[in-house]
Amino acid sequence: MSDDGFSRVEAFDCPMSSCAAPAGSPCRTGRGKVAAQYHTARFRLVPSLAKVLNVPT
Repeated sequence: MSDDGFSRVEAFDCPMSSCAAPAGSPCRTGRGKVAAQYHTARFRLVPSLAKVLNVPT
C-alpha cells in the first residue's frame, strides 16, 4: 500500500457494525482498541485496494 493508502481507506466510515469507525479514524476491535488491520469491508470501498488481502493500520 502506498504512503497515502491509509488516507484513502480512512476517507470512508467503516461499514462493519462491530466497528463503525468514522471517516478519518482507524478501525477498532470489539473492545475498542485500534485494529491491526482495516476491516476488509472498509478497504474494499477503495477500488485500487479492492483485491488487496490485508491493509495494515
